Amino acid sequence: MKGRKNTEATLAGYSDNELMKLVAEADQKAFTQLYNRWAGRIRFFFLRLYSFDADMANDRTQDTFLRLLENAAGFDLNQRFSPWLYAIANNLYKNDLRRRELETVFRESKQNSIPSEMPNTERCIDLKYSEAFVDKMLNTLDPEVKAIFILRHAEELSIPEIAHATGCAEGTVKSRLFYAMKKLSQNLQTHHISEWI
Repeated sequence: MKGRKNTEATLAGYSDNELMKLVAEADQKAFTQLYNRWAGRIRFFFLRLYSFDADMANDRTQDTFLRLLENAAGFDLNQRFSPWLYAIANNLYKNDLRRRELETVFRESKQNSIPSEMPNTERCIDLKYSEAFVDKMLNTLDPEVKAIFILRHAEELSIPEIAHATGCAEGTVKSRLFYAMKKLSQNLQTHHISEWI
């Protein structure tokens, strides 16, 4: 760094952790660089979780980066940035799920707002090629299983990183991934596309 003059060009070469150190020191340009680097991925994560509700995804993306700002001083520079950021996003999602459950109980509704039946598996569907089909299947997963699956296969986080982001034990993460893949395989056969496997 030359003095304290951070330009977009110099910040572009900084790692996420280096930028977080600057964000903790109230560097707006460093925050803008992190936002530009990660907002699209976080928004897409929320789009998948909220069944492509753009308003909800946009709101939660903004909330994620507000939390990033609020907690920047507490970020451990020895850890990877992406699992920390996805933990913030996933916690916002879980808060929404809890709120939704409370509203459901309050209204005494017995109908579950999120169906749980179908998942996705890495061997049979290319996520980029068959997004509409995959999203349809993901939307029928239990919300926590869906979040873990997206973190693993769309965001490519490791099992330990997912455990950190979701607050689940690594064994729980593995079992939920196994459950999702098993259920998708069954549903693929049901939908007469088992030849893709």
